[in-house]
Amino acid sequence: MLVGLGHIDLVCRDVEKSLAFYAAVFGELGLQPPHLERGERGETISYLRFPHAGSGSIGFRQAFKEQPFELYAPGFHHLAIAVERTADVVLAHENAVAAGADILYEPRLWPVYHLDYYATFFLDPDGFRIEVASSRDARIGTPSV
Repeated sequence: MLVGLGHIDLVCRDVEKSLAFYAAVFGELGLQPPHLERGERGETISYLRFPHAGSGSIGFRQAFKEQPFELYAPGFHHLAIAVERTADVVLAHENAVAAGADILYEPRLWPVYHLDYYATFFLDPDGFRIEVASSRDARIGTPSV
């Protein structure tokens, strides 16, 4: 039986810049300081863990070559992070603005996904699209379209 998503690893142009960005945006919401692991190539992977045991983490790896991120190329599209309250969505948005993120969508309701789906979207330092969402729907993070 599936129990959830363990982690996702992002390959970054500048790991330290990405770590600082995610700490600035999500630190107040409970994202933990980096936990370091060794990757299969001997590289360091910095994992930022979510606050509750077993709730997952985001790993950051250094890119070996420069390559622009393309939203609709095969591969990664966006990372959706679930928070408890709409106030947490607003806080993440404010922190993203303060960290210099390109804001795609201000916090608002997205009834196309679910009547109570409240989210903001912005870009991280590598151009990855980040969604921060809250909903009273138990299927948070899984828009019902």
